[in-house]
Amino acid sequence: MTETEPVGGPDDARPGNEVDEPILADGLTERELRELAEEEGIHALAVPEKLIEDELRAKSKARRLLETTVSLAVTIVIFAFLIPKAFNTDYGTVLAELRKLNAVAITVLSALWLVNIVTVWAMLTQALPGLRMPQAAVMNLSGSAVANAVPFGGAVGIGATFAQALSWGFDTASITLSVLVSGVWNVFAKLSFPIVALLLLTIAGRSAQGLEIASFIGVGIVLAAVAAFVAVMRSEELAVRVGTIAERPVNLGRRVLRRPPSHAVVDRVLEFRHRSRLLIRSRWLGLTIWMALYKLTSFFLELACLRAVGITADEVPWVGVLAAYAFGELLTAIPLTPSGVGFVEAGNAGLLTAFGVPAESALAAVFLFRAFDYLIEIPAGGLAWLVWATKHSWRRPPGSVPALT
Repeated sequence: MTETEPVGGPDDARPGNEVDEPILADGLTERELRELAEEEGIHALAVPEKLIEDELRAKSKARRLLETTVSLAVTIVIFAFLIPKAFNTDYGTVLAELRKLNAVAITVLSALWLVNIVTVWAMLTQALPGLRMPQAAVMNLSGSAVANAVPFGGAVGIGATFAQALSWGFDTASITLSVLVSGVWNVFAKLSFPIVALLLLTIAGRSAQGLEIASFIGVGIVLAAVAAFVAVMRSEELAVRVGTIAERPVNLGRRVLRRPPSHAVVDRVLEFRHRSRLLIRSRWLGLTIWMALYKLTSFFLELACLRAVGITADEVPWVGVLAAYAFGELLTAIPLTPSGVGFVEAGNAGLLTAFGVPAESALAAVFLFRAFDYLIEIPAGGLAWLVWATKHSWRRPPGSVPALT
């Protein structure tokens, strides 16, 4: 599932565009996203290429080259040098561990992966009322494929979400709200799991220094975020205060980038409150249950990967695996590489070895887990794009699906 950021507002209009054409996602205006949504047949497969091209055009050649070079260099350094040296092993030994897998293990892991991604699709149907499960599958897999393959590709994934949902008859307001709300729930879940893992480790009499630091930071962020979220939902006056406070660091960053200050943060907070109150009031339980199930089944998949390569409960109990998984989830937020690739594997396996798992076994289990959690989504996403391009029966005029009332 791709990470989401708040999409644009009036201050983000492109030069030459009218103010009533805000940038909604990936540097694209509503008009441009509607044009992409209208792509028909096999020609619609050009949409991801157009989204990536637009993302590239929004940056200077020097910045594009720098981002790509840094991302590629960081990935190579981590996998070619840091992991073999830090774990004092080689990939031949890791592959030998993976060769122990049999057909039964692969079948069970594949079934767990399928259950895991279905929970994501169910969560998306809660965030975007009217979205059907097959559509949610296409949206999730295709967006994840782009985000997993392109450095800083989260914005491109959001653009894909808009293009597809518009082609299925949803309006931009509903899509924007679904992206924001699902993103908020995902961030809360990512920050909460390390706290839960640390609590369980403490009860079990174990410790994990790296997770402890991350959890303490997470506690502060979660408490602040929950307090701000509750305040925004409680009253308009409190929402204005939250927006005013949030505007200060935003404008500080804009000054560093030599951009004029923005006064739209308060308006966006109020707009989010007005749009989201009905959705959250009616769907918060479903969103929470399915997001929790997504994280739990993802953890179960990693646990199963460890057991499949021969790591027993005596070597590392389930609570230790939960800690490693939670730490890896935090590392997916690192934007230098697609979905934090490299950082996730090193951090996840590093915590497992801290619990006493042999390095080659820990790496084998984590690489196997990431094959399901990360790599398989790229070809699966390619098939999802093909379904979207050819499934004419799903096409509806933008705005024809009734919004939640």
